[in-house]
Amino acid sequence: MKRDVDFAARSGCDSALVLFRSEAATEFLQRTLFLWAALAHLSAVQSASVHPPCKRFQPIYAFGDSITDTGNQVRTSPGSAPASHLPYGETYFKCPTGRYSDGRLMVDFLTTALNEGLLPPHVGLTDRTGSENFAVAGATALDLPSLHEIANVTSTTPISLDCQISSFNQDSCEVKLSDALVYFGEIGGNDYNYALAARRSMDVVESLISPVMTRISTALSDLISREVKHIVVQGQFPMGCISVYKYVLNGSATDKDGCIVSVNQISDEHNRQLKNVVLDIAGKHKDVSLLFFDTTSAYVRVLQNPKAYGFTNLFDPCYEEGLRLFLGPAFNMTLGNQTCSSPQNYINWDGVHFTEAMYRTLMRLFLERGDFASPSWNFLSGCTYF
Repeated sequence: MKRDVDFAARSGCDSALVLFRSEAATEFLQRTLFLWAALAHLSAVQSASVHPPCKRFQPIYAFGDSITDTGNQVRTSPGSAPASHLPYGETYFKCPTGRYSDGRLMVDFLTTALNEGLLPPHVGLTDRTGSENFAVAGATALDLPSLHEIANVTSTTPISLDCQISSFNQDSCEVKLSDALVYFGEIGGNDYNYALAARRSMDVVESLISPVMTRISTALSDLISREVKHIVVQGQFPMGCISVYKYVLNGSATDKDGCIVSVNQISDEHNRQLKNVVLDIAGKHKDVSLLFFDTTSAYVRVLQNPKAYGFTNLFDPCYEEGLRLFLGPAFNMTLGNQTCSSPQNYINWDGVHFTEAMYRTLMRLFLERGDFASPSWNFLSGCTYF
């Protein structure tokens, strides 16, 4: 307004005309600001309808293997488990916690996104009325007799999915579960890993998939029968993209992303059947929110555009000595015994597991992008606290 008055004084224009123009400009500005405010409010309302506020879940439970284990194995095998020693845990915790990574896992980022604390491991827990993590490194979907019967292999731990569900049923028998969240982490991968490590044929390895699906389906149905209403089921990682198989099967046919085709076929079929299991159960239980997290698709998204996510090394392990721990002395390889200087730029941590940076990226993709969740509506999409 002062600018208009000053201009009038200099030009000799009628002051009333200047005042009118100033008032008109002010009214126009007010209307414009009101319009922008209304649009912003509408946008917020629409955004809220697409991404509702993050629901508070209590308690939270997790199942699975080393991808999700936050300390159960090291409590049952103190000192002998690789994750009980540095450099495991060096990035975030600055000490080993039993997690098979340099830092946090996907389940840790999920509970952080939910504004909850990290899940305590089941083993050694005194208060069994709250959140718990039942996942154990080395765990299989099938029990030991079934593994032996189908593939003539055994597991590094007797704690299969059956055992985890049994422990859950005991600990949660007096807990209200309608507001609980279950993170059903990767399970079944070790069933295939043990068979591949024992050099079983691909036909034998693939014969494990159907019984693995049966066991997972039964476990999910058991959880629903206990009135659990919110379940996230994590898919299998693309096995052929993992360092250990890239090293052991060096020279085998690879796909356009550089992953071993024959091994990826196993995890791809696992995921195809698992997604169908989830959709089938979801269709039968309309009152249950059941989500399948397509981990492989998210992983491949990172592989195909690594710089966008901060990764410069896609296949080498940051902690190369980890490969020796898992492969044993039979594989004569020249490996370093130090960790890389920048784990945040690596996807693979120890050749079998992944870095905190990769786990963070995958969970962020799951929470923020609907194309990695099935069915398409993701009840966790508003949870982005990390």
